[in-house]
Amino acid sequence: MHQRLVSSCSHRTVYCSAQLLLQVVLRALTPIAKGDEVVLSYGPKGNDELLTLFGFVDEENTHDTFLTVGLEELVRSQTATLFASEAEMERRFALLPPLGLGEALSNAELRPSGAPASTWHALRVLLGSAAEASGDLSRLRRPASFETELRAWGVVSRYCKSARKAMGGARKADAAALGRESRPRARLAIRFRMEKKRLLAAVEKAIALAEQRSRRAGR
Repeated sequence: MHQRLVSSCSHRTVYCSAQLLLQVVLRALTPIAKGDEVVLSYGPKGNDELLTLFGFVDEENTHDTFLTVGLEELVRSQTATLFASEAEMERRFALLPPLGLGEALSNAELRPSGAPASTWHALRVLLGSAAEASGDLSRLRRPASFETELRAWGVVSRYCKSARKAMGGARKADAAALGRESRPRARLAIRFRMEKKRLLAAVEKAIALAEQRSRRAGR
């Protein structure tokens, strides 16, 4: 009975009206009128986990992530513009594992607020000036010169754009397709894709704002 009661509640990441305690107690956190939908949180889960475990996608999920598959390949593919030579590129990449950054590009998770600190650290090591990429590289955990930050922001922005393009079309086109689609599984797939595109667009926006702030600060 308790399981059926809890399962009847819908999920919402924020602004919940109930809380699950010991899997048997459902406590109201806000007044609930007759006919109101009762929602609780299944925890800080991204849409990948929500879809796998519960079969739904949460819109504007602040815990959603995007695994950076292909980010390292993108950096390597732009050797001519990002590095003095291919040998220099390989030398820079060889600096990452000793710093614990061996998977900072290939296995990072983007969030709406941007990339993790380890990814920015790795990009500064890779894209920093000769002076910045020598000596104690742990100092590159913090922002480097504006030129280096600009190169790092550019790489992540290009990655987000290419990832959104690979998923096909704009979110508006997905929204139109969702309106035409009646099959539940197809609708779920479209909504999942829309939310990943929303996340990548949010990362691009966060990067653009960081660049604007740096320019205003005269960096």
